[in-house]
Amino acid sequence: MAIMSTNRGARRWLSWVIPAVAVAALAALLWPTEDKLEKVASSKPVHPARIGDAGTRHKPKSVKQLPTTDGAIWLENMDGVIAELERLVKAKPEIIQNVQKLASAHHLRGRFKGDLDEIQLGIDYATQCMKVETDEGNCVLMRAEQEQSLHRFKDARADLAIAKGKNADPIRVADLEAELDFNDGLYEKAFAQIKKARQERPSTPTLIRQAQLDYDLELDADGETAFELAEDAIHDTTPFPVAHLNLQRGIQLMGRGKLEEAIVFFREAVLRLPTYIAANEHLAEALHRLGRDEEATTIYEKVVRLSDDPEFQHALAELYEKRGQSEEAKALEAKARAGYEKLLGKYPEAMYWHASEFFMSIGEKKRALELLQKNVELRPNSTSYVALARAQLANGLVAEATASIDKALAMPVRSASLFWTASLVKRQAGNAAEADALRDRAKKLNPRIDEDEPDPTVGSP
Repeated sequence: MAIMSTNRGARRWLSWVIPAVAVAALAALLWPTEDKLEKVASSKPVHPARIGDAGTRHKPKSVKQLPTTDGAIWLENMDGVIAELERLVKAKPEIIQNVQKLASAHHLRGRFKGDLDEIQLGIDYATQCMKVETDEGNCVLMRAEQEQSLHRFKDARADLAIAKGKNADPIRVADLEAELDFNDGLYEKAFAQIKKARQERPSTPTLIRQAQLDYDLELDADGETAFELAEDAIHDTTPFPVAHLNLQRGIQLMGRGKLEEAIVFFREAVLRLPTYIAANEHLAEALHRLGRDEEATTIYEKVVRLSDDPEFQHALAELYEKRGQSEEAKALEAKARAGYEKLLGKYPEAMYWHASEFFMSIGEKKRALELLQKNVELRPNSTSYVALARAQLANGLVAEATASIDKALAMPVRSASLFWTASLVKRQAGNAAEADALRDRAKKLNPRIDEDEPDPTVGSP
């Protein structure tokens, strides 16, 4: 088994972008009526004039500065809320408010756990909500928001059209449409709505989304300011918003090759919620990239105990193989392959990209290419074309890779991965000067890019 580095952090797949207003609505639906249970999320508006101010901290607020509830207590409370809602919905399924709350609760817990089956359960309850109240536009809008979590963008578009016709919340409609436009590569429309949301409704969710966009546009300083304003907007003791924010900050820093800085944010996210799958996995990956494999292995072992996701089984198998635990590695690798095949059958849209990285890393380049071709049809945006170009290059399809990377370069989203992949493609195509210029742009954004994303035509199994 060959070990092949993959830039999992850039994908954000376990920390899906959810329209900002949907986050607020999700929180509102989950606020328990009993005082002993805590709100799931809360954001206090931030005055837009503060955006762009200098003086960023470049570190997360401590527990003393931003206190939150113990993660285990928060999860226990969430489990209790879900159990009670399931009882209520079973007894009186016609009470639409409880069905909505249950759908939202399963979606949130599914995101936290990285559990696609639970996210699907949320979608199922949203569908039930639609059947109970056929004129309720926000039920179908909820389903659309949750469908995009599984990358069912066409289904989400169809539901969004229905929601518009039933007078669903216009702000949630606009924010969801922006995310669907972003995935479709309709960047001008998406950018406009993301900026509008931040300006008109500055809060933790809208500021996080603005920060991510700033990084996509190489406006790193603005992104850091937006992230810190998002942190300043948290005035609730619920740990999930704080952990999620720190996860997102770490992901952006990983994309810039700032691994030590990213680790600080990932550790803070894990401190707030010790069983947060995405935070633990990103921490382990960052440690592995720095060569700190003992700690990375320990964390991946924890993650694999908490989650059946084959991506983490594969990552742990690579680490086991590296330190000579061949039998354990082989068993995990077989489990990972079976897991990917199962998930491709159940949730193909959500798995095209992730499964492609697995198959590429074990030398099944053609299978990886086939999956990424399906992925780019699903969401024809910049990152999809970059991934496709790498797979085409790995399969010796230089002309096709050139066409794909040229499409990505024509789009406004920028990343080290884009420029690095473009440099590899242009060099294979015989354009050395252009390749050198693109390589320099990539390394300016991420000095470690050659380690994070090695040439797929070299050293493959």
